Amino acid sequence: MGARYTRRVILEPALLRPPRRWPPRYLAGLISFALGVVSVAIAAALVIREGSLFDELPDWRVTVPLWVGAAVAAALSGVRREGHYGLAVAGVALASAALAFGWVLVLAAIAAVTLVIIYAMSEAF
Repeated sequence: MGARYTRRVILEPALLRPPRRWPPRYLAGLISFALGVVSVAIAAALVIREGSLFDELPDWRVTVPLWVGAAVAAALSGVRREGHYGLAVAGVALASAALAFGWVLVLAAIAAVTLVIIYAMSEAF
């Protein structure tokens, strides 16, 4: 015969604190993403102000500290085990793109033209 309980057994959750809301839960990822967006915006403003979109790199004294901040926030997101690492990865990717803004634009233009050519060839043949 199995054991019999004389009283009702209530199971309690192992984690007694309630789950955190969305912004504080992913705070480091949001900070990384925000730093990446700011880095791209500043790099675009610096490159456009110089007037040489594809000739020069943005000022490294501005973009490198923002990249380091985004990378540190992304690492902190991993240490905190925030879960959704897409924000952190996107932040570092945006900050990395800001380091060589003009070259990234050229690469994006080449990729877009290539995709249009591939689509046109796939429809034609």
